[in-house]
Amino acid sequence: MDVISVVQTIKDKFSQTGSSANVPLIKGSTFQAKLMDDGISVDNLGNQPFLPWAVFQEAICVMIRQGGSAIRGDAMQSKLGDVGLPFNSIEGHIAQVVYGKKVGEAVFRRITPIACILIWAGVCKAKPGELALSN
Repeated sequence: MDVISVVQTIKDKFSQTGSSANVPLIKGSTFQAKLMDDGISVDNLGNQPFLPWAVFQEAICVMIRQGGSAIRGDAMQSKLGDVGLPFNSIEGHIAQVVYGKKVGEAVFRRITPIACILIWAGVCKAKPGELALSN
């Protein structure tokens, strides 16, 4: 998997279900994801439901840079740059690169739908506390 092809891989998965899909959560249940021209809208992010394609590309980028896997990051318990939300975590990297967050700032938690969509599309697999690129 590379940064460019991740978007097409996700679009290909949506082509099997139509423009919307019920995406499984890691610990059961599902959330609704809807394919848009410039990303994906999800129903489990409250008033900020849109995930631009850049979040998926940057998630892949940080995993590639670290040999194929990266920790998820914990935006619920940590601020950007803290031990729980380092810049080399998926959530931390996306917050900095895509959303322009700085050290010490609070980050809106988006990792769950990002990770679950990547897993659902066959791009990644879940490991405890991290994501790894699929072979």
